[in-house]
Amino acid sequence: MSTPRVLWLHSHFELPTGGTKYIHEVTRRLGREVPVTVMVEHASSLWRDRYRESGTTLVEVGGPTSTSLGYWAAFPFFLLRDLRAIAKEAKHADVVVTSFFPMPWLAARLTRRTRVRHVSLCFEPFPFFHDTEVIGLYPRHRRALLAVLAAVYQGLDRGGVASAERVMTLNESTAGQIARVYGRDDAVPVYAGVDTELFRPYSPDELDDLVTLFGDGPLVVHSTDYSPIKRTDLALEAFAVARRAVPDARMVVTSTRESASELAALEDRAASLGISDAVTFAGFLAFGDLPRLYSLATVVLQTGTAAGSGATTMSLPVKEALACGTAVVRSAATHEDVQDGVSGYLVDPRDAEATGGRLADLLADRDRAAAMGMAGRGRIESDYTWDRVVQKVLREVCS
Repeated sequence: MSTPRVLWLHSHFELPTGGTKYIHEVTRRLGREVPVTVMVEHASSLWRDRYRESGTTLVEVGGPTSTSLGYWAAFPFFLLRDLRAIAKEAKHADVVVTSFFPMPWLAARLTRRTRVRHVSLCFEPFPFFHDTEVIGLYPRHRRALLAVLAAVYQGLDRGGVASAERVMTLNESTAGQIARVYGRDDAVPVYAGVDTELFRPYSPDELDDLVTLFGDGPLVVHSTDYSPIKRTDLALEAFAVARRAVPDARMVVTSTRESASELAALEDRAASLGISDAVTFAGFLAFGDLPRLYSLATVVLQTGTAAGSGATTMSLPVKEALACGTAVVRSAATHEDVQDGVSGYLVDPRDAEATGGRLADLLADRDRAAAMGMAGRGRIESDYTWDRVVQKVLREVCS
């Protein structure tokens, strides 16, 4: 197929990073090769602006999304709402690409009646239906709700991905999970990329304001969205261990969304560990500030434990930190990005003593940490560019 018209479907663009950022980076580059329209139930003003700036057409269905209880209470109604809106937009498409539940099921319904092809980019099996580790991290009342939703709608999720003409995913780890859950052993890993012009090592004179805020001592940076998947509690525990060996170490925790209650719980945990004076909860940072903070950091810490989760195994913050020449201590859920002992360390974050020990090794020897970080940047530059990702996606879309 030559120059297919692509309609890319995602649930919503309400969070500033993660899958939302991934899709933006891919679709704005894919649009240079083929016509692309992106369609979601709702987008934040941040993403409306970014799509407008990139020149990529963004269409919103309007109304509630999966982030609200009301959406799930009236889910069949919202499925019908979405199906009608998508069918109207799909009249101008040759290929529909889907990337999050319930979009694969809606695309499957659509392609039964039309000649439009369906390609699914499955980040991971929908974690709130299929990942028992992730579900188990939520409070009991949330687990009960997820159990009900999974019992009623799990079949829709399986049917949508299983019926796609082609399936793409993030890496070999998520490909294995897709084979287990959806019975698709043909998922093609397309990986993730990094903008190495934005995410690069920044010079000391470009970091003066951050030094004023966070100091110039050895620094750990951790990124969270307050979800159980990130296991920020384990990051705090590991840092508490490291600080016993490196007393002048500090930690900055950035977040991609606001939650007063969850922030308060983390602040209480830091206090109970005796590290409140050394931890700064910095909240949301602008995209342009993230690479500078990564450059300032001695080490970036990722503590997600869910091996079946794309958020853990793919982790854009890990790759972006490596691109900035910063060593990373991360969960051994994947060997995709960090090379153990070369660009950082792979750990079991549930072992606070061992994880904290690895942090302390790097915090106490910043020259060694910097050398490991630059080894990581070299690998990102050679293996993880967005242009490489887009070429893989383009092959699947056009085949």
